[in-house]
Amino acid sequence: MVEFPLVGFLIVVIALAVIQTALIMHTRNVLTDAAVQGALVASLEGNSVEDGREHAERLIHQQLGSRYAASATAEESGDGEIRVEITATFPLVGLLGPAGTFTVDGHATDESVWTGAGAEERS
Repeated sequence: MVEFPLVGFLIVVIALAVIQTALIMHTRNVLTDAAVQGALVASLEGNSVEDGREHAERLIHQQLGSRYAASATAEESGDGEIRVEITATFPLVGLLGPAGTFTVDGHATDESVWTGAGAEERS
């Protein structure tokens, strides 16, 4: 009689830990994809870095909801590399428990810089 509650409690704890890990991994993957997609949108000719940042935030709100606390920043380096960085919270214990913070980023090369370099090599 005593073994069942002890083993049952252990199985419940393990199941909840697996669910929590899956929730954190899903959140991280959604944020990473949003950062990469934001960088790709910003890299297209005619788009600005701000367009990429807005696109990343829009993807986050579509996938995780508007109440999810995440902020995106975008910048372009001198060599044409665009970097979109997203800082967000993730649940440590359940959906409503305390939260941790992590940062993900996505990179892309500005299309106008890339096509300009290719044009110079061909001439």
